[in-house]
Amino acid sequence: MESLKFLMVSTHYPPAHLGGDAKFVEYLSAELVRTGHEVHVLHSPAAYMLQRRVLPALTGVSKGGVFRHVYNPRAGRIDPIVTLMMDYGTSARTAFRELVSELRPDIVHWHNTKGFIGRPVSTPASISMYTAHDFYAVCPRSSLLRPGFRPCASPILCQTCLLGWRKPPQLWRGPKRRVVRFPEDMKVISPSIFLARRLAEDGIRVDHVLRNFVPRTTIAPAEFGDPTRITYLGILERQKGLLTLLDAFHRSRDLQQFRLSIYGEGSIKTSLKRRIGALGLANRATVHGYVPLEELTAVMRETAAIIVPSESYENAPLAALEALSMGMPVIGSDMGGLPEILHPDTGSILFRAGDAEQLSRGIAALWDEKGTLSKRRQMARAAHAAKFSPEVHIPAYMDILRQTAALTPLSTAC
Repeated sequence: MESLKFLMVSTHYPPAHLGGDAKFVEYLSAELVRTGHEVHVLHSPAAYMLQRRVLPALTGVSKGGVFRHVYNPRAGRIDPIVTLMMDYGTSARTAFRELVSELRPDIVHWHNTKGFIGRPVSTPASISMYTAHDFYAVCPRSSLLRPGFRPCASPILCQTCLLGWRKPPQLWRGPKRRVVRFPEDMKVISPSIFLARRLAEDGIRVDHVLRNFVPRTTIAPAEFGDPTRITYLGILERQKGLLTLLDAFHRSRDLQQFRLSIYGEGSIKTSLKRRIGALGLANRATVHGYVPLEELTAVMRETAAIIVPSESYENAPLAALEALSMGMPVIGSDMGGLPEILHPDTGSILFRAGDAEQLSRGIAALWDEKGTLSKRRQMARAAHAAKFSPEVHIPAYMDILRQTAALTPLSTAC
């Protein structure tokens, strides 16, 4: 296949990132390079600095041979705030057009761009694509959560909701234009059926459902030791169901002997530690900080399962996919797109979101079945290889390009 030139446009990109959307852009970019393509990424550390004080070191070429292009606005921290309010970053769009003129990419693939450029625009000489990593197209908070962490089934009074979250208003979300409208020639991709249906409710056309993927693991099955813990990996926020997890772990304490390890950073980190003390779990439950990639293997070797107890609408969380790739069964809630990932053939366990009693039974059942854990691990690995691996995703991704009418000049290359 002839090499194609890609430009990924994303607000965040590792190491200056906050969530799974940026990690997926990194995974996709590196895999495209590995298969012979040229990939450039344009991103904005200024948006990252709104929530983090320290900016990681950024280099011109990032991991995997991907070319990094950093947008640094002259207005500094004010720029992403204004862009959020207007859904339009004037100077960022100028930088984007200049980069497109310089690179002349074959494909421009948009990801989350709030606080950076705003709504995606098509590029006449390139194929234009957009992946919806969250609910931003229909929800100003991207999460379909109202103040008080109540799931929002039908967004109304969005400006009032933002005030409740103490966030700046998004002035462009007026009564007649609450949702993002994409150019007709832009292909819209959803990583889950759940998200695709939710976008369709507001009249947003989704052209393809394409599951996310994560890279192949480097952990061999023989390297696993005695699984003495269950683990949470992710941001430490209330909507992730961590208080329910602690309650469930407390309820099941006499029925299982796991240790609970919670890794991540977020606004409820301190309150989680207090809750652990109040429940008398200090000898069996620990809240750690962010776990570096080089330490993740050691953590996984002693983990029986990953917990994804989310109480907000999920799309296609990478934490669940990464667990499966490592041979980790998942104990996950039934929110959003999670049931689409955690089928019985993955060796995983589903429970009702927010139901501490049902989650406690799931944890206890996993302890009772520790002797057959190797079978669950085999099922998890097989599910990753069959559904969520690069070998599955990249051919499907290229098929989408083939199906795009704008690809006609490149059809011989594919």
